[in-house]
Amino acid sequence: MSKKKLKTDGIYFTGMASDEVTGSQYLVRFGKYQCLLECGLYQSANNSYLDSYKINSEKFKFKPSEIDFIFVAHPHIDHCGLIPRLVKQGFKGKIITTKNTATIMKPLLLNSCCIVEDEARILSKRYKRNYEPLYEETDVYTALNLIQEYDEYDTLYHLNDTISFQWLKNSHCIGAAQLQLVLHNNEKTRKILYTSDIGALKTNNHYLADTEIPDMFNDIAIMEATYGNAKREIGKSRNFDVQHLKVAIDTVLDRKGSVIIPCFSFSRTQELLSTLYDIYGNDEDFDTQIIVDSKLSCDISKLYSSLLNGDNLKIWASVYNWNNVRFISDVDESQHSLMDSTPKIVISSSGFCTNGRVVNYLKKYIKDRNSMIIFSGYTGDNASYLSYRIKNYREHKFISINKEKILNLADCITLSSFSSHANYNDLIKYGSSLKTNKLFLVHGSTEGKRCLSTSLQEAICKNDKSYRVISAFKGMIVHL
Repeated sequence: MSKKKLKTDGIYFTGMASDEVTGSQYLVRFGKYQCLLECGLYQSANNSYLDSYKINSEKFKFKPSEIDFIFVAHPHIDHCGLIPRLVKQGFKGKIITTKNTATIMKPLLLNSCCIVEDEARILSKRYKRNYEPLYEETDVYTALNLIQEYDEYDTLYHLNDTISFQWLKNSHCIGAAQLQLVLHNNEKTRKILYTSDIGALKTNNHYLADTEIPDMFNDIAIMEATYGNAKREIGKSRNFDVQHLKVAIDTVLDRKGSVIIPCFSFSRTQELLSTLYDIYGNDEDFDTQIIVDSKLSCDISKLYSSLLNGDNLKIWASVYNWNNVRFISDVDESQHSLMDSTPKIVISSSGFCTNGRVVNYLKKYIKDRNSMIIFSGYTGDNASYLSYRIKNYREHKFISINKEKILNLADCITLSSFSSHANYNDLIKYGSSLKTNKLFLVHGSTEGKRCLSTSLQEAICKNDKSYRVISAFKGMIVHL
């Protein structure tokens, strides 16, 4: 992308999420201003440290010092995890987000910092050359100090004479939003809708409001396509999954086994805890210990009390103070829990089983026929994911964990309705209900975007509308 092209008003698809499902980053150039719609870390699907490092350390397609604003619609690392590197390279602008997203960004970015430093150390040792960390803790704190909070949804904020914006409701996670960006000068006005990752239109998750479909016109809409493949249409209801969860847990505990739930630290851990409380919280005979074993999960769970209010805060207080729950941050305490074979329910990160303490629990329990692994969302679509291999036990009777070959014997189920992403049907309904000239699909596989694009175009026609659906790609430029 040439410097000459960067002088043109437009949207520049600069991040990996233009081609894949991670690494969100889009440059908006308008007049004398430059904005980023998020700046996320790329996370390799095959868990290759080297592949991720090479992509995340690439030279930015713009000068970080010339970026005026970064809009962060939610705090997941693939949407904000590269901001500290941007700061390290000279960014001094403003980071625009909601209060709850700002609060959660701190522990997530500090945890990400530890991970990128550890990965750089491993790469340096493995390849016998110096790999510098993408960023350090000082860069994280500098980034956090650049945050400005705008907390009201459906309220137009004016940043200057050229740039205005508003947040729209999004059930993806606490603090999440969709963004409408309004750009204006003497010659023209342009309105851009950016969904970021969106949750269900009718959410079943605790503590969240439904994702809204914008009613206003936008010249350009940019929509995620994570579940764009029709194969990911979710037919099971939340009620079905809750009953399935209860029967599974009761069955495992009755045969003296343990339940291991690999789980993302933010949002999913707290949602599953709340669901377990709904099932067992008032059952005086339920005395099984529920262990949350992850420092990050514990830190975020503690923060939830400051994120919620009203009835939601009352519900979470009951969950957090439930006698059956034990939060483990300390490494030694985690090891003690691991060695204790008393039947229990363990919620531990990470969701894809790529790293974290859950790997140790899996190493112990997947060879136990009496135990069960419960996944609560997307498990990857190929064998590079440990979660995928565990789930597809018929093709993967032995699994290698930390170079040890282990029999894959434990039962395994997946609770698909707990995903934080809008499912295929919701994406069709959302994308075909917009008022826009062009709809660009991002944050999805090539096949997923192709499938979604075809179905969306049909649904748009049925709705007597005529806007085009376009699959974005890295390097694409859309002129404004």
